[in-house]
Amino acid sequence: MSELSISNLKVSYGKDEIIKNFNLNLANGELLVILGSSGCGKSTLLSAISGLLKPKYGDIILGNNILFSVDNKINVQVEKRNIGFVFQNYSLWPHMNVFENIAYPLRIKKLKKALIKEEVVNILKSVELSDKANCYESQLSGGEKQRVALARAVVSKPELLLLDEPLANIDAVLKHQILNLISRINKEYSLPMIYVTHDQNESFLVADRIVIMKEGEIVQKGSPKQIYRHPKNEFVAEFIGRNNIIHSGMYGNITDITKGNTIAVRPEDIYIHSSGEFTGEIKRVIYRGFISELYVDFNNQTIIISVNSDEYKQGDIVKFNIGKYHVLDRSV
Repeated sequence: MSELSISNLKVSYGKDEIIKNFNLNLANGELLVILGSSGCGKSTLLSAISGLLKPKYGDIILGNNILFSVDNKINVQVEKRNIGFVFQNYSLWPHMNVFENIAYPLRIKKLKKALIKEEVVNILKSVELSDKANCYESQLSGGEKQRVALARAVVSKPELLLLDEPLANIDAVLKHQILNLISRINKEYSLPMIYVTHDQNESFLVADRIVIMKEGEIVQKGSPKQIYRHPKNEFVAEFIGRNNIIHSGMYGNITDITKGNTIAVRPEDIYIHSSGEFTGEIKRVIYRGFISELYVDFNNQTIIISVNSDEYKQGDIVKFNIGKYHVLDRSV
């Protein structure tokens, strides 16, 4: 398999610059999740990597092959890039059964029939669809369709796999199954993957590394733990999970606040205690089964506190202490 290197990439639609001076490296076998809200340029980036869209400037190198370079006047055709692509809408051919859909990229390569059959049978086992080989798209569930799309993208042994919001049309129960399958294929085939989503829950379940995008640029990149525990700025802190953003003057007893910094505090890092330093009134309680979320009014701000208890109710006065917190970068 291969490493991917993207340097100084710029992509525009007319006068609108969608990707701005984008730089990224993907290690061999790495599963990288690109996370961002709609319109931040995630899907545009995948289109540029795959060759579906021509960038304005930059370099894209996969392994030892330059796929795109303005300076070198190189723009390799889509079908010659050896990149698998899994789309949100499956993109299966309705006139072909499951076997034929998966076999299609191998037939394009003009492999022998016996080898095609062997490869398709093997990948069908891998995605647990051996009993669906003769079924057509109309006979499949959404989860089965996405597994067929995944198998078709992997069967030709691409150097890189791109997944563009692949679970957007899948219900919550099936999402975990497909995510586990994607993670297993990534490890089984040592296949580098770029997985694009706006769903942070998906990203934390599969990612080796996460890239946060905003308006065509990388805001932060790191392991799921680094992103969660050490958000770079207020945008990341509010985008990833629930966070209490506390500005200067809110808590005079916290040293970093008195220095004029802004901090992020996770709801699970605030602890209710009878001798707590701070006091607030519960305005709302959301019961989530394993935890309850308390929305507490304090100093004209609502903060969220997670507790492993269902004993609290609206109107209760609670005392609490702040444990871990993270100082945010105000310069970005």
